[in-house]
Amino acid sequence: MRRRTGPVPARLRTRRRLLLWSAPLTLAVILVAVKLLSVVFAGNAAVRDYAARDAEALATDAAILGVVNVIEPAKAPFVEGTQAVLERRLDDADALFTEALAGTPAADSCPVRVNVELVRERRGDDAAFIGRNADARDLYTQALDIVTQAPADCFAGNTDPDEQRRAVRADAAARLQAKIDGLRGAPPVAPPPPPPPPPPPPPPPAAPSIGADGEPEPDAPRQLNPRGADPLDRLRQILRDSAS
Repeated sequence: MRRRTGPVPARLRTRRRLLLWSAPLTLAVILVAVKLLSVVFAGNAAVRDYAARDAEALATDAAILGVVNVIEPAKAPFVEGTQAVLERRLDDADALFTEALAGTPAADSCPVRVNVELVRERRGDDAAFIGRNADARDLYTQALDIVTQAPADCFAGNTDPDEQRRAVRADAAARLQAKIDGLRGAPPVAPPPPPPPPPPPPPPPAAPSIGADGEPEPDAPRQLNPRGADPLDRLRQILRDSAS
């Protein structure tokens, strides 16, 4: 059967143009859908891995979120910060949570703010413990700013289902202010004591005695002392001295 080689109908030409024009849009929609699914899967995995305290798996989750998450880019540094907390890298955790906070709308910032406040307060505690009072005061003040700028009911009046967490969040402002006030009257930490002086040098050897003729007197002859230690021991000592 011979194919028709006549002109293409206008309706068919229009349909082909629409398909060509819509192809990039369709591809973009598919890519966005894949990204959204990846974010959901990685986000759920991050929750599970944090509950299991698996820092290595959290690093993988954060890497996935950092690549695919164009919708909520703050999720990747949030997960990385959580990993840093598990690894006790509080300075890194503070920086990552701060980055996540900067990329989170104010109305949705409560979970990130809680993490920033707790990490910064702990860093202040560590500084105060070793006597860095000025650094501790700065960290407590910054943490208090995070609390006062939080949405309503994020700290005071929060409804966290965990009773202990609820109390920690509710008392954050008063607790931080008490620590700041306590540092105002804290005496400065005394510097460490200086190292002990080095031991004195050994005394110089005694000069030989000079006789009446100006010549050094000979050493006293070595002899046994019956009133001293065991004579046999003294004899051995004399023999060793003679051999030297």
